[in-house]
Amino acid sequence: SLTLIFLCYIFSGLRRLRAVGIFTLESSSISLQLLQVCINAPESSPIRRPKFVKRLHRYLVVPFFLYCRFFVFPFIVWYSAAFESQDWLEQIEKAFIPGSAFVLYVIFNLMISFIFGLNLVFFRRLLFHPHLQDIFRQAREEQL
Repeated sequence: SLTLIFLCYIFSGLRRLRAVGIFTLESSSISLQLLQVCINAPESSPIRRPKFVKRLHRYLVVPFFLYCRFFVFPFIVWYSAAFESQDWLEQIEKAFIPGSAFVLYVIFNLMISFIFGLNLVFFRRLLFHPHLQDIFRQAREEQL
């Protein structure tokens, strides 16, 4: 029963951080899905025009991706977990097993680091996606 209490306490304590993290990642996913819809639209569709896709990519998707995944996620969620949650971690330490707060802190930081690393990979893919490169090439050809 002590394990159940411990897990419930951790679950309820991380509720705000999870909500912010999930909202941030899902918000950037919406813009990525919009880009995907435009890329996969029929050739005759107005949203498939190379100029439109290029502007959408440059002025909406990439800035929103950078803001959500490289500003909000590390500087809001990670900062909150690292510095604002110290009192909460001390309560865990006092109420449960000595050293459990440090273990939780390390696990959370490793998870955030892993997610940040994945976001770097996703950002590189967003910039150099082959379908986007083809569409950008078409846009350059239209300008000439």
